[in-house]
Amino acid sequence: MVRFLENRFHYTPHFILLGNSAGGHLSMLYAYQPDSLKKIKAVINIVGPADLSDPGFKNYQDYSFVEKRLVDPSQSKPETSPIDFVSPVKWIDKTSPPTLSYYGNTDHVIPSTQGKILDSILNQNHVIHESYNFNGGHLDWDQSPTDTFLIDKIDLFLKLIDKK
Repeated sequence: MVRFLENRFHYTPHFILLGNSAGGHLSMLYAYQPDSLKKIKAVINIVGPADLSDPGFKNYQDYSFVEKRLVDPSQSKPETSPIDFVSPVKWIDKTSPPTLSYYGNTDHVIPSTQGKILDSILNQNHVIHESYNFNGGHLDWDQSPTDTFLIDKIDLFLKLIDKK
């Protein structure tokens, strides 16, 4: 994706990745994997799964499907389980980009532990991050007044990291 944009527009920008649910997961996964060119400036994760090995996911009705089909076993490394391979928190290190996360307190898809796990790993690695909870479920983040709160937090977060 990044290479396509660079080739298409003939310049080398820095990117801010933002995603909701699976998009949040993919944004974090891409951003946290080793990036020698450090093109990802920040990640904004809205209700994205961060650690698929979290026992809280076992209650999710489609977890067995995710566990068996999310990653092609030939793509993961022998020393890493397929679930760890596709868990963004397993890739976080001190060079990971700043991250803003937003999770619902009544989400029945993403366990409430995901934000805590993500924050803990980001803290351990001294990565700039902010995390917020909203009243609602998985798809309620874009409802008023939650949406305005999120937009304001994104704006402040981006201004903060732009100074760095």
